[in-house]
Amino acid sequence: METAKKEFENLVYQGMRSYGLDELSSKLLAILHSEPDPLTLEELSTITGYSFSAVSAAMKLLTGITLVEKTKKAGSKKLYFSVQKDMLIMTIDAIKAKNEAFVSPALKDLPAIIERCRKNKTEESEEMLKLIEDYYQQMVALDLIFKHLTEFIENIRMELNKK
Repeated sequence: METAKKEFENLVYQGMRSYGLDELSSKLLAILHSEPDPLTLEELSTITGYSFSAVSAAMKLLTGITLVEKTKKAGSKKLYFSVQKDMLIMTIDAIKAKNEAFVSPALKDLPAIIERCRKNKTEESEEMLKLIEDYYQQMVALDLIFKHLTEFIENIRMELNKK
């Protein structure tokens, strides 16, 4: 069983590295994916062989980009870390986060920017207007893509849960 666990961790590690994560962050995610229960910073430091402070800094980053969840257990001051093990939910959450951080603000703010640009009648403003309108149309398309992709993944997840 230990071999299967190590092979699984290596697979997750390689996947995280391919997304550009550093060695320690990738190791931590691989470990958390292979553990059934949340782990403390001390446990993660012992397992990885990295210092407590290095593990703490990496976990702060991973928590900040919502790849890792941190919790506290009743009566304990220690933080416990885990990952969403349902890859479909993780994908949906990532799509929604990208949409909320990137697309939604653009859809909200760009119409007013376009209107101000339309009122400014210079040659430069015409060029800028075209760039901004193209960008806005791309954001509209991304919003639609993200919504359809989320629905598609949710439907697949429901089908899998029926089995």
